Amino acid sequence: MSDTADVLVKVGRLVKSGESLANVTTKKIESFNFSQFLGKLDTEKLAELNLKFKNNWVDSGQLMCMVGGIFPNKICFPMSGNFLEIDEFGNLKIEKEDENKRPVLSPVDSKVTKIEDDKIVLEFGAREFKGVGLVEGKAWGEGEIKMINEAVDLNSTFKGSILFTKNLNKAFLLKAEVVGVVAVVTDVKIEEELETELPVLKLEESEWKELVDGLKHNQAKMLVNSRLGRLLLVIE
Repeated sequence: MSDTADVLVKVGRLVKSGESLANVTTKKIESFNFSQFLGKLDTEKLAELNLKFKNNWVDSGQLMCMVGGIFPNKICFPMSGNFLEIDEFGNLKIEKEDENKRPVLSPVDSKVTKIEDDKIVLEFGAREFKGVGLVEGKAWGEGEIKMINEAVDLNSTFKGSILFTKNLNKAFLLKAEVVGVVAVVTDVKIEEELETELPVLKLEESEWKELVDGLKHNQAKMLVNSRLGRLLLVIE
């Protein structure tokens, strides 16, 4: 799969939290095994077909070619989409766009500072807390800053939030995933590999105390980027 984006903002634009930045269309590549027919064609004929349809839109049922002897078979395209290629093994590849566009929303009030092929860079006020990534990833979350260590305390209210905990037990982290937690922040040092899909960030002890003890029960928007070992607390 690949994505294309229609960017809706310009560099220098001030955007509100929840405002659309771009509409993303997912492109899916479908592969069809036509080796029974196309696999028998010589290299020159395959090259001719690839050249004929390259980067062209093809329609379902459209004639691709005729193969066989006295009574040749008609080979037609099985779906509509953008023709990519017929490979050396007789596999036909067609790219199709998803009909539903996915909006990309600004997570916070911010300023657009850079637009590149695969990303939009936003500038916003934030406090930075440093640490080390235990499981790499990046996620935005919003909610109350408080420590949760018991599975019984995890419920649907944690959907879309960052979890602060000292409990890195596999079952506990699994429940966190189930209720919709998007990332985990801890101060616990651990040597073994964690079994979770969630980004996990271990803060330095002083940073943990300043954040979890000093700002306890504050509501906040946060960005956890465990690849860079950072948590950003948005200042609004």
